[in-house]
Amino acid sequence: MARIAALARLDPAALAAPGADPVRLAEHSFRARLLLRGRDEALAAALEALGFGPAREVGAVARSGERRALRLGPDRLVLLDRPGEETALEARLAPLLGERGGAVVDLTEAMTTLAIDGPEPAVRATLAEGCPLDLHARAFPPGRCAASLYGKVPVWLEAVEARAGRLVVELHVDRSYATHLARHLALAGREFGFHFQS
Repeated sequence: MARIAALARLDPAALAAPGADPVRLAEHSFRARLLLRGRDEALAAALEALGFGPAREVGAVARSGERRALRLGPDRLVLLDRPGEETALEARLAPLLGERGGAVVDLTEAMTTLAIDGPEPAVRATLAEGCPLDLHARAFPPGRCAASLYGKVPVWLEAVEARAGRLVVELHVDRSYATHLARHLALAGREFGFHFQS
């Protein structure tokens, strides 16, 4: 059975707002997404097994090639990779974590990723409209992540990249909330211009 992206039925025209350099929204569907739970030593062993550097501080992001590991809590780590990698990663990590009292859960099908990018002030203002976090560049620079809310929806945020005055932030959200989240982002970003790339 064919997979259907969470925002596949959302009409881009319904979210569009004109602007010279609009905030842009795109969905990255079916990215491999594993939630790792356990004590610090268990999570550190998982990171080491996959070639990551340490990500011990809550809010830190570790990278290894295309893989990223988001430290969202003292006993919680989210591993992101290319679509299709989730089964092999889970098979590799489940025994390692299990013998250290931890666990791994595959959330690939349960969640999706919405990425917004554009001029950094516009992206930060769009996010601040619905998120209680301090999203100033000093508090939330690239390479940081956090678990929070956006428009009362639970999300994981990651500041992915800032370059030449532009910022990319990804929001990981339950698929059932993705449409609501996209509409809220579009409303918050209307003053800057908004474009959804389906």
